[in-house]
Amino acid sequence: MDLRQLQAFITVAEERHFGRAAERLNLAASPLGRLIRALEDEVGTALLTRTTRRVTLTAAGAAFLPQAQAILTQLEQASALARRTAQGETGRVRLGYMGAAQAALLPRLWRTLRDTHPDVQLDVTELCTPDQRQALLAGELDAGLMALPVWHDELRARPLARIPLLAALPQEHPLAAHASLALRDLAQEEWLTCTPYATTLPPEQVQALCMAFGLVPRTRAVGGSESAVVARVAAGVGVTLVPQTLINPQQEGVRFVPLDDQVTLDVGLVTRAALDNPALNALIGAAERIAAR
Repeated sequence: MDLRQLQAFITVAEERHFGRAAERLNLAASPLGRLIRALEDEVGTALLTRTTRRVTLTAAGAAFLPQAQAILTQLEQASALARRTAQGETGRVRLGYMGAAQAALLPRLWRTLRDTHPDVQLDVTELCTPDQRQALLAGELDAGLMALPVWHDELRARPLARIPLLAALPQEHPLAAHASLALRDLAQEEWLTCTPYATTLPPEQVQALCMAFGLVPRTRAVGGSESAVVARVAAGVGVTLVPQTLINPQQEGVRFVPLDDQVTLDVGLVTRAALDNPALNALIGAAERIAAR
C-alpha cells in the first residue's frame, strides 16, 4: 500500500466518478483503475462498486475511507513538519546562560525568538562560562550566553551586550570610600575569580581584561555561588569584579564601587562553529536583532 493508491481511492470516493477523479489526479482512467485494483488486492476486499453511471463505496470502502483520509493527513503533516524543521522554523534549542545574563539579556532573547519563531522551543539551563563551554564541546548544549572572550577553535562567539562591572571591596578597605576607582587602583589586590562552580569572572576573562589595561594581578580561584564569592570579599579575603546585573545592595560588609575605565563584562551567544541544529539559525537571528538595537 503506497501513497498514490490512497490518494487515488480517496479522490474517487470524493468524486464518485472515475473520469473526474482521473482529471483531478492528472491521470488517465486506466492507470487510476490499476491503482484502485492494487489497493483492493492488498486490503483483501472490494472498496468500490462500479457501474457504467456511478461509483459507490462498499461497506468496507465506507469503513476504510476515514482511516485512509487520516493516514494521508498525517503523512502530509509529517512531511510539512520535516520541511519546517529542516528550514529551522521549528525544533528545540538547548541554551545555557550565565547568571549575569538572566536579568535582561535572556528575557529579551527569549521574547524576540518567540515573536519571530514561535514554534522553536528554547530549553534553558543556568551554567557558568567554563561549564557552558564544556557542554557545548560535548554536544550537550546547542548555544550559550557566556562571558567573552572564549578561546577555542571549535567555538564561534557573537557579541551581544556589554554589562558594566563594579569593584566589590571589603567595607573597611581604604579604597571602599571612593566614589569611583580606576582598574589600576586594584593592581596590587588579590582578585577572587570563579572556578567552574561560580559566576564571577572566570580566569580567562580576567586575563583578557588585565591584558587590555596592562595589569598582572594576583588571582585566587574560589568555588561556590556568586554570593559565596562576595561573602569572601566581606570577610576581607580579597576583591572581585561583579556585573551590574548581579549587584545586591543589601550585601553586608561589601562596598560596590563603579569603575572609571568603563570596564564591562562582554556577553555573547556562543555556538559550535559547525551548526548541526537548523533551529539554531532562528536563535542566532534573534540574537542579531538584539545586538543591532
